[in-house]
Amino acid sequence: MTDWIFQADHLVDDEVAENPRDWWNTPHHRDKITIGDRVWIQVSGRHSPGLHYVATVVSDVYESTECMDPERPGFGRWRTDVRFEYRIDPPLPRARLLNDPFLGSFKPFRGFQASNKPVPDAIAARLAEIADVTPLEKR
Repeated sequence: MTDWIFQADHLVDDEVAENPRDWWNTPHHRDKITIGDRVWIQVSGRHSPGLHYVATVVSDVYESTECMDPERPGFGRWRTDVRFEYRIDPPLPRARLLNDPFLGSFKPFRGFQASNKPVPDAIAARLAEIADVTPLEKR
């Protein structure tokens, strides 16, 4: 199993409440993402940046012909389905991640210009240690 950070540019609470299963744009590392991998959902930007959810990859990466954003025609071309499993409660804010002596050196916590990045095993273990997670209701 590999751990990943998948980036969101907004809070995804409404989407998760509506449906705990969704697709995620995965333009990078398509050949490495596998069913069962753990995904840490990181919100970027000014509003509550940090880790908010833990999800599981539930499909192989696939190519979609559906254009999701006319201004970014390649967005959503490569997708992976995920099932949101846990809410990180409270979320792990970016400041806490960057101030952690161990996690602070992991550059993706500063934000990144891609949708998905692999997480080294030691970083994933530390996240699992400090994240308080609440299971989402199963649907």
